[in-house]
Order: sequence, then C-alpha cells, then structure tokens
Amino acid sequence: AMLIHILYITLITSQFAALIYLIRGLRLNGTKLSEIKGQQRETKKSISQLEKSLRRDLLKAQSQLSLLNLLAPGSDDRSWEFVLSLTSHPARFDALAQMLPTLKNQVLQPTKIYLNIATHDVAALPQSVKDIVATGYVTLNETDDLGPGKKLIPTLALEKKLPIIVIDDDLILSPDLTLKIMLQHHLYPACIIASRVHLVTFDKDGNPLPFSQWEKSYEYEDGPSSELMATSGAGTLFPADSLHSDVANVEAFKELSFHTDDLWWYFQARRKGTQVRRVPGFRALTFIPDSQVVGLWNTGNKNRNDENLEKLIKKYGDIRGA
Repeated sequence: AMLIHILYITLITSQFAALIYLIRGLRLNGTKLSEIKGQQRETKKSISQLEKSLRRDLLKAQSQLSLLNLLAPGSDDRSWEFVLSLTSHPARFDALAQMLPTLKNQVLQPTKIYLNIATHDVAALPQSVKDIVATGYVTLNETDDLGPGKKLIPTLALEKKLPIIVIDDDLILSPDLTLKIMLQHHLYPACIIASRVHLVTFDKDGNPLPFSQWEKSYEYEDGPSSELMATSGAGTLFPADSLHSDVANVEAFKELSFHTDDLWWYFQARRKGTQVRRVPGFRALTFIPDSQVVGLWNTGNKNRNDENLEKLIKKYGDIRGA
C-alpha cells in the first residue's frame, strides 16, 4: 500500500508538471498560429501542421487532467490486477532468456505471467528460462504451434476476467510500461490500450489502402478510434471480452492471418465494436541485441501483411465504421 501511495504522489507530481508544460506549449502554439494567420505569409500547409500540433497538445493536456483525476484520493478501489502474456520460439530463446528477468523491474507487477511455448519447442528452452519457471514467477503453458498467435490465443482460454497485456520476447520494456497501460485502462475500460499503433488509411472512395500504405507508428492522435491498429508486442492490453469469439478459431487464424497476428486482433476487435486507445507520448522500441535477424518483418511480413489484409477483408467485409 505504501508503494502504491508513493507511486501516486510521484505520478501526480510528474503529471502536474507535464500539464503545466503542455498548457504553456498550447499558449505558445496559439500565439504562433495567430501570428501566422495574421501575416498571411506562411503557406496553408504550415497552418494546417500547426493546427494539428495544437489539437495534439490539447488532447495531451486533457489526458493529463484525466490522469490527475484518476490518481486523486478515493480512487484506491480500482483493481490493478492484470496478467502478462508472451510467446517465443527457438530462434529467439536467447533473447527470451535476457528479457524475462527484466520483467521484475516493472513498477506494477502482473498477477500472473503466461509464457506460451509450442509443445515441440519446450525441450529447447534455455536452462535459465526453466529456472525462472521453476520459481513460479512465470507460468509455462505448452500449446499448439500458432506462430505469433501464441502470444494471446492460448491465454484467452485461461483468463476470462482479468485484462491481458501482451508483450514481445525481444524488447526491453520501460519499468513504468504496465503502470501507464493500466492507468489508460481505467480511463478507457472498454478499449484496447496500445503502447504503439498504426493508422489505417483509406482512398478517396473510402476503401482501405494496402497495409504497406498505412501510417506506421502513428503519434498524432491517441483515440479511442476504430482506425488505430495496435502493434501488440510493444505492450497492448486486451480487456476481457473485447475481441470477437472467432479470435480463438485456430483454423481461421492459420488460413487468414498466420504470422500477422496484429491484423487478426484488429479485425476481431472491429467485429466486436472495440476501439483502440494509444498510450500518449513517444516511446522508441529498444530491442534485445541481435534479436531482429529472425524478426517477422525480416522474414516475410513485408508482403504477408498486404496479402493477409486482402484475405481478411474478403472474409469479414468492409473495415470502415464502428
């Protein structure tokens, strides 16, 4: 309890300072915008960019105020329980062995950590990983080989009530990641909460463009929105019952979206009417050294995303709307 109160005080102080900074930025941007419009020497594009920046700062200021309200006295009755879920495969077991111990650095600890490994790969786990499992800190869950789909699908069958935060096995996470995600979860309990997102883009007729033309690592709006797609491995929370029941249809997943799990979660969320909220702020990805040689992007996903997007649209129809 003392740790939580210390965290509250620290967060309130930091959020208040950030709010003051944002308000000051809003005033400066507002003044600058007025000058540009008055002089009429700047281009229309410059004005548009500044207006977008102003809207973004305003949204951030509103988010900071919401966090201050959330952390105010009387908010202690909220549940901070969640589970972590991840997967790995032999080519990345070395990265997994380095990443798992860092999870103890998270300020807000999970109720449980599920490590979903294909049954035929369990014997190849490094001894250091087996030792962590033996302590009970991580629960090893043997599953069918669903590729990256193992990071969530098996856990959905085990956890029906608690939110599930999905992470990748090749990232070094900031110690406050799960805390920030859970704060946003309490502000937007019906939404998927994503550390990073892509923006779905459409042509002039309103049809979705190929995945390769979506705006990647989008940071200009935080949502909630049905046109933000979570990139799950950087830290994404799925509330209970936020995905269509077909998310666990293994055969459909293998046929339509194998290796492109983020598209699968996105479509099953859209079918359920669940929107995505991005955790405000910029965060760079910090990878475990040498882990990206066998990353999905370098082993075929540059093409698979476009191909599987077409399959998913053909199967489930238009992705516009709620």
